[in-house]
Amino acid sequence: MDTWGIDGEAYIAAVRAGAIDPHGYSAAELQAQLDDCEREWSERLALVPDEQLDDLIAGRIELPTLPEEPEHPNAARLRADEQFVRRMQALEAQSARIEGERRALMAEHVQRVVELPGDAGPAVKELATMAAVELRLTQGGVMGRMTDAWNIVTELPAAHEAAESGRITIAHLRIIEQQTRALRLDARVDDEEKGRVIDELVELAERVSTSRLRAGAKQLIDEVLTEPLQQRHDAARAKRRVEVFDAGDGMADLVLHGPALEIHAAHDRLTQAARKKAKDDPRTYDQFRADALLELMLAGLIPDDHHGVSPITAHVAITIPATELLHGDHQEPALHDLRFPAVLDGKVLVDRDTARRIAGDTATWERLFTDPTTGVPVTADTYRPLEAQRRWLRARDGRCRGPGCAKPVYRTDLDHTTDFAKGGTTSIGNLGHLCRADHGLKHDTRWRLEQLPGGVLRWTSPIGQVIDDRVEPAGPVFKDVAPRALDSGASREPIPF
Repeated sequence: MDTWGIDGEAYIAAVRAGAIDPHGYSAAELQAQLDDCEREWSERLALVPDEQLDDLIAGRIELPTLPEEPEHPNAARLRADEQFVRRMQALEAQSARIEGERRALMAEHVQRVVELPGDAGPAVKELATMAAVELRLTQGGVMGRMTDAWNIVTELPAAHEAAESGRITIAHLRIIEQQTRALRLDARVDDEEKGRVIDELVELAERVSTSRLRAGAKQLIDEVLTEPLQQRHDAARAKRRVEVFDAGDGMADLVLHGPALEIHAAHDRLTQAARKKAKDDPRTYDQFRADALLELMLAGLIPDDHHGVSPITAHVAITIPATELLHGDHQEPALHDLRFPAVLDGKVLVDRDTARRIAGDTATWERLFTDPTTGVPVTADTYRPLEAQRRWLRARDGRCRGPGCAKPVYRTDLDHTTDFAKGGTTSIGNLGHLCRADHGLKHDTRWRLEQLPGGVLRWTSPIGQVIDDRVEPAGPVFKDVAPRALDSGASREPIPF
């Protein structure tokens, strides 16, 4: 840093205070680099004989360099990889900070206009139009950005601050904003509870990928909404529809908005058909699915009622807690308050009526035991040992175990963490589900994978990043609570044993 005419200590102090290093280094890493630089200068100075010190000070000779071995190509590649990752990290943080400043600016002036006398709507539109003219954007687009910014800053201040400081990305912020809309509109949830949920989502966003944040947010928010999932599903189901949108170039989009279970099942049925296509068929899975759906709609037979029979059966993984089947109209309040809804592929909440309907149509049940402390699956009923491993691991993993991946388990394959050919055993402690992409990441790249106790998959990148993918709870998690103190005047009954 000093060689660039920058005061190293002052620069590090600025980064420690919140400035972003353009190369993505933290204050501690910059301090270590500065210490290494000073150590190198001391070693180089020690190589100068005493009789040449005056010449060195006068600038007649240069400080000798330390002997260095040629850099190995692999080391050079790792250094370039690390520079790329750090630069991307720094640019993302800078983008988040700039976007945060823009969001705060728009929210400030929307609030200023809202507080003016008269109707705020036309005033906000007027202000948005002035900005749109200068930016050569549409008035509606700018107005939408301004209102979104105002909503985030005023209703999600913790998420706004986390994004502005670079702790979460703009993509994480958008998910928090989208997933909390129902919560923020629920007037029966108090502000303190809303703030707690938002704080938990921000903390989650700092640790996980966007896909896992979206899945976790659904469960967390459903626990506090006062309107039960069944009522929300019934209202949403009434809006099911099919729409057509022109996409240009002679193409169009056919959009079906309907119940999640049936939509996922229909997509799985199309995927199964695509997997059975001839090897010489040049179409991709996406192309085949599109062709198969159009063929079914245009030339297929439509059954007289909705009980049509097909030789292709969709495979959908749905976890239904026993509490969902026990709930009734005249149930104990304590049990009714135990809200842990059925989950489709570990991501989509399923209403109780659909869960009961699926339960009634299911011929074979697999009982799943979960750890009452952690909620992690422990075992499942079965007969054959090898099938038991598969069933147990499907229940344990629930999704792809790759870094940040959230693909459902049915779109993955079991993988030996330590290759079988290299002495790895076919055991629960050496197996995990990986999608095709992450299977290739493990076998075709320099990433390393090991499995730790408790089913934790530890991924290590070529530049030393460590990502621990932990098993997520599949059932309710029970926590110890402090015993309620007895009133001093209350009589104490003897323990009956």
